[in-house]
Amino acid sequence: MGQLNSKVAIVTGGAQGIGRAIASTYAAEGARVVVADLLYDEAAALCEELNDAHGQSNDVVALPVKTDVSDKDSVEEMVARTTEAFGRVDVLVNNAALWKALNRRNFWKISPEEWDQVFAVNTRGPFLCSAAVTPVMQNQNKGKIICIGSATIWTAQATLTHYVSSKAALIGMVRCMARDLGPYNICVNMVHPGITDSGGVDRDYLEERSKLRFIPRVQEPMDLTGACVFFASDASDFVTGQQLNVDGGIVMA
Repeated sequence: MGQLNSKVAIVTGGAQGIGRAIASTYAAEGARVVVADLLYDEAAALCEELNDAHGQSNDVVALPVKTDVSDKDSVEEMVARTTEAFGRVDVLVNNAALWKALNRRNFWKISPEEWDQVFAVNTRGPFLCSAAVTPVMQNQNKGKIICIGSATIWTAQATLTHYVSSKAALIGMVRCMARDLGPYNICVNMVHPGITDSGGVDRDYLEERSKLRFIPRVQEPMDLTGACVFFASDASDFVTGQQLNVDGGIVMA
């Protein structure tokens, strides 16, 4: 415990699923956490739990901020609220994404509007959030940016072409940002989860998919937190531009 003591982290899409697990683990490891999500009530409820569990007297360790990652003004407000409350930004986790709400269909049946909406959240969102925290991290001469990808970019999901494409685009973005930001000691890395029981996915389907893994069980959100703590911590200060599959071996099957 305490691997992230004194660090300040923003977790987008932090109110539920993988984001909630990351935010909760970061707080347990000593970080102050901004839970940035459109689901403000859920974010506020999580922050109340984290403050009760990890705060001391009036010390706030978790702050909810209603954020639309596809909107530049909203993202800049998120960063401003973070620095106002905690004075710095050490870690950004680009987790917010559209996936569960998408209807599966062949790519030629996807409307241009739906395609644009997915890219607005899944690709434009990490771009805007990363750009917004960069000046703060440059002034600190240190920072960590972590993008949550998807194992589907390796396995392919023919009925989720927009989602898979939006996540695949992050690979190029992460590598370019890592090169741009290296001189400022800002590390940019990517974690690829397999399909995860993050709510809203049929359990029987998850059980069936788990049989394809080397570790044949359903993946839980907490399975991602170890990698995300490593990439946020000082232990990864010389690791950048990298991708880590955290999927129980499904992309090896």
